[in-house]
Amino acid sequence: MQDGGHSLRRRLLTVAPIVVAPIVALNALLAFNIGTTAQREISGVAAEILKVAEARLDEAATALITLGLDDDRDCGADGRAALAAAAARVKTAGEVAVVDRSGAAVCSAAGETRVVSRLSAEHATLSPDVMLSLVGVGGTETRQMIRLQWRGPDGTGFRILTPAADIFPYFLKSEFTPAFIAQAVLVDGAMIARKVMDPALGELGAEGLSITASAASQRYPFRIEVATSAMALAEVNEALFLYANIAGVVFAAGAVAVALILVRRSGGPIRELHDGIRRGEFVPYYQPVIDILSGRLAGCEVLVRWVKPDGQVVPPGRFIALAEASGEIFPMTIALMEAARDDLAEIYGARPHLKVGFNLFAGHFDDVGVADDVERIFGSSPIGMNQLMFEVTERQPLQDIARARLVIAKLQALGARVALDDVGTGHGGLSYLLKLGVDVMKMDKMFVDAIGTERYSVAIVDGMVKLAEDMNLDLIAEGVETIEQVEYLRAKGVRLAQGYVFAPPLQAASFKSLVEAMTPVEKRSSRVEGRYVGGLRHVSG
Repeated sequence: MQDGGHSLRRRLLTVAPIVVAPIVALNALLAFNIGTTAQREISGVAAEILKVAEARLDEAATALITLGLDDDRDCGADGRAALAAAAARVKTAGEVAVVDRSGAAVCSAAGETRVVSRLSAEHATLSPDVMLSLVGVGGTETRQMIRLQWRGPDGTGFRILTPAADIFPYFLKSEFTPAFIAQAVLVDGAMIARKVMDPALGELGAEGLSITASAASQRYPFRIEVATSAMALAEVNEALFLYANIAGVVFAAGAVAVALILVRRSGGPIRELHDGIRRGEFVPYYQPVIDILSGRLAGCEVLVRWVKPDGQVVPPGRFIALAEASGEIFPMTIALMEAARDDLAEIYGARPHLKVGFNLFAGHFDDVGVADDVERIFGSSPIGMNQLMFEVTERQPLQDIARARLVIAKLQALGARVALDDVGTGHGGLSYLLKLGVDVMKMDKMFVDAIGTERYSVAIVDGMVKLAEDMNLDLIAEGVETIEQVEYLRAKGVRLAQGYVFAPPLQAASFKSLVEAMTPVEKRSSRVEGRYVGGLRHVSG
């Protein structure tokens, strides 16, 4: 019996850590998950508030610019009618008025004008000639308002006053925790508006508000700050902790097994991508782009391939989606640009008419630092900035059109051109052509394949050719595989094309040999007409 007692105690001592450790780990994991979820939730709240605030200010800024373009700054019947129309378009407008050189209102849509006191400095916005500031309206009980003001060359102009509190959505909540604070703050620190969902939380930034998020506007000089406390999260999730501990006792061993499986699975393919980039396994292949009117080489499109140490060449369809989802696409693209720079420096430096293009996926156009990377990589290279082109695909939605337009403008300011790929196959449609300010359209292989087979699809091809001509955009046909397609495109006036009918994607040595054969330096003619540079595609052909 005594031996049996010792044996039982040994078993208990052996089993106890196995049972207790997963429970402790489960509690820690649950706390971490709740904190992470809360962080993600309030980050989402901040982003949503910012989205609503920017949309409301966009309405006002657009109305101001429209008034300014009409250039009717008098207070006659027509002027007041224009003010009233602007007030009707801006749902949050507290006043739409004409202002004199001193900034005082002369007349307004409502008839009465308001006397305001300035509460902050004026700050520029991305809207031309529109300034934003915080003002007070009223006597003893001052009401804070956002003032958007447009001025003409003579100093007079228009203003729109919006109640500061209206910068927030009318219904503001978080599904994860109802206890949080949200506020909008100017870049100079002036408080625009504040909402406290639970008075017990106290002041934003006070001790205990350990979970915070911030979302800064790219178009206006303010940011949204949201905060909550770990204690508030614990109170909301008290029952969850109780049930989790009960479940942890029952399923401790299973939880450990599942955790081990998850650990083994997590990060495997992503780590392989990361290591492959570090080892230089992602290499550029070059598909020639041909001027089908002259038969000359116009440039190339860069395509990515994963060349494993054993010589296996992995097509992009097997890794690009993971690279984009994991963020590894950013270092991968930089590595490709650096490799292409080194491959092409000599032959492109001697042939300034040749172009080379790179694809930037949707996430790149949300990063204003892309242009800095391009300047760093190619700034001192023999390859000129005007030999570069960067491509935005329509297959993935752009999350922030205004920011994408800013990125495109920065690239164009360097001298590079920007193309819209896969026109007609994806999310943006004609709106991307109108809003992004691109230089080039690319006709997707899907439409090229229809040449000679489908009457309606050919009509779309003809329409795209006409659209590019009317918008003064270069047009490039992708995936050209037959002589019939080449002849049809040439007859329609399409200058540039690429595809297997000319050449497959080539390794650097083969492409350089092709360049030497087609465009020997000593026999080089004048610059090829057209502004095309092919874009980097992540699909073959």
